[in-house]
Amino acid sequence: MRQIAAFSVGTFIGIAMLITLVHFQEGIPTSSSKWAHDLYRVKESHAAKSHSQKLLIVAGSNSLFGLDAAQIERKYQLPTTNFGVHAGLGLRYILDRSKRSLRPGDIVYLPLEYALYQQEPAPSTQLMDFILARDPAYLHSLPLLEQFLGYTNVSFERIIEGLRGGNDNYMGSSSSTYNVANVDSSGNQLNNSSERAADYKDKLDKLQAKDIGNGDISGYSKKVLGEFFIWAKENDVCVIGAPPNLLKFDEYDADRFVNFVTKIRNFYLENDTSFIGNPTDYLLPKKMFFDTEYHLNEIGVATRTRLTLNDLGDQLTAHCVNQPR
Repeated sequence: MRQIAAFSVGTFIGIAMLITLVHFQEGIPTSSSKWAHDLYRVKESHAAKSHSQKLLIVAGSNSLFGLDAAQIERKYQLPTTNFGVHAGLGLRYILDRSKRSLRPGDIVYLPLEYALYQQEPAPSTQLMDFILARDPAYLHSLPLLEQFLGYTNVSFERIIEGLRGGNDNYMGSSSSTYNVANVDSSGNQLNNSSERAADYKDKLDKLQAKDIGNGDISGYSKKVLGEFFIWAKENDVCVIGAPPNLLKFDEYDADRFVNFVTKIRNFYLENDTSFIGNPTDYLLPKKMFFDTEYHLNEIGVATRTRLTLNDLGDQLTAHCVNQPR
């Protein structure tokens, strides 16, 4: 009995120390969170300039490195912001962050990465790093269970960096690419030429097909997406689902992958939300990619943007059937 009591007290003290240490990380910048923070600053500033109906492209970095917002804006004569940043921030944060820039009458084009359809409630290590450093108010807006799970996902290295006072500078060789200086005013990635992509040839050669786990949309992702659809309807925002671009592998010809993307399409339709584009058309060859299976080079961006415009057609609002417009 005494051992159980000692264990309980020790556990309580350990959790209290962890929460205290993490709590004091709030608002302390880290170098690892700077890129996404700076990108959101640029994209939110661009979106805020529009005082009429606008289009927001909301996703992770497959849209940052995959679409030309200026070309889309020219076709539809509609202010367009490439709001893609980083899928590692998770489905809930990506959608919740977009709400801050959306106004009644706006349209969301939503080519989410496939991993975002298989999320679980625990905030990832990457998200915890970001919101502790840059958006602590968001952490406190999460359900208590998610806050607690998030606290357990803060790495020891992250705590040490915070205790040392943090860092608000770009660090490491990757910062030559992952730097706000490489993003234009509408949120498109720059300096992703096919010539520079040659530097990442070995990395691309080693990539393998994405693991889609059990091939189902998780209950959590369904809940978060469903809540976003309801919010959009209540706030007169039209949502158009779409596939992300992805490096093609033979494994994606199998029924297992085809069934997975069919489930995604059907989920949108079951929620009275359009899903435009055949996912297999957005599986593109290696020569169009830059440095990861989701990041296109400039040739790939031109191809994917053209494909997207063809699928969306001449009337963007035609896809807002059963939705506000």
